[in-house]
Amino acid sequence: MHILVTSPIPSHPQNHGNRARVFRLLRALKELGHTIHFVHATLEGLTAAQENAMREAWDHVHIIEAKGKRRPPRWRHHGLDEWYVDELCAVTARIMDRWQIGACLANYVWFSKWLTGVPAGIPTFIDTHDLFGGRHKRLRDGGMEASWYSTSPALEGKGLNRAGTVLAIQDVEAAELARRTKARVEILGHIESPRFLPLEAPANPKRLKIGFMASDNFVNQHTLAELNRVLAVHPALTAAHDFCLAGAIGQTAPGEASGFRRLGFIADPADFYREMDLILNPNIGGTGLKIKSVEALAFGKPLLATEDAMTGLGPVHPGHRLADMQAYGAALARLVDKLDDIIELGLAGRQLFETYEGRQWETLIRLFGDARGKAA
Repeated sequence: MHILVTSPIPSHPQNHGNRARVFRLLRALKELGHTIHFVHATLEGLTAAQENAMREAWDHVHIIEAKGKRRPPRWRHHGLDEWYVDELCAVTARIMDRWQIGACLANYVWFSKWLTGVPAGIPTFIDTHDLFGGRHKRLRDGGMEASWYSTSPALEGKGLNRAGTVLAIQDVEAAELARRTKARVEILGHIESPRFLPLEAPANPKRLKIGFMASDNFVNQHTLAELNRVLAVHPALTAAHDFCLAGAIGQTAPGEASGFRRLGFIADPADFYREMDLILNPNIGGTGLKIKSVEALAFGKPLLATEDAMTGLGPVHPGHRLADMQAYGAALARLVDKLDDIIELGLAGRQLFETYEGRQWETLIRLFGDARGKAA
């Protein structure tokens, strides 16, 4: 089946959670035998290397130059289509005239206007990524800077009604989206392939390598700043063990103030996870699904996480359900002296990942079908 996909976010490189979401979902559809027509509007700019990588990954790639379209947030919210790129309607119409498109997928509700021109009979989807109705207020209430896109719940619902099916990235958001739209709401989380690394005792039990990998978005910066404050209460931890930062988070003010060893951007995440004995995700607040939690689980590494970091994943182990940053710091201080508990945490994460990913593949196949072995 030919699937038409639009996105204001590039699929390459996967150095932000939303880019990883776009890439993993489309790669999974490719693995199911589908043909991807990827239309990208360059709201964030695009390098030649990024474009080449996308053209190698997807069957057909269309680039729309859209610099300057993204406007800063107003004091309350954006209009539904305030960030929309009008050229998208004409480009997608030409693709549907030329190809026998079997499904249409818009990434983000605020980039979905083109779905109103899809001929009847073609299934339409919006991959929401996040709740955007009232997003600014939720972030401010959580003590974070309100930035990027936000709209009202009513306008979000209007946009969601453009699709036949709305994809929520986790169950809590699915329940809220169902109250805002007449469309069918399905839960489709992040799809990762298992890449389990050997689960072994640390090479140096007295000096663990403890890692946090993240992009530089404001939620991650807020999280790291809170973690810095908690670690200051446990100075013996940072003195006894190697704390490492990977990704753009290391270039931020909280990263520079952390005292962590900053590794910078790592092209292959496996190189980072292979070196670490314990992975941290102390995420507090924010919305959506925490892609970096799923990635750590995919590598089978012991992951110490807050409840917010595991929303939508169905965690059972106490080390995946820490209520706040104070509880997180105390749990970390206990865990570093209990190597058997670290191994147990890793095993629990692997079981959680396999159960979670099984559900995502079942949903994906039910919604889009399995075309492997069929003629295009």
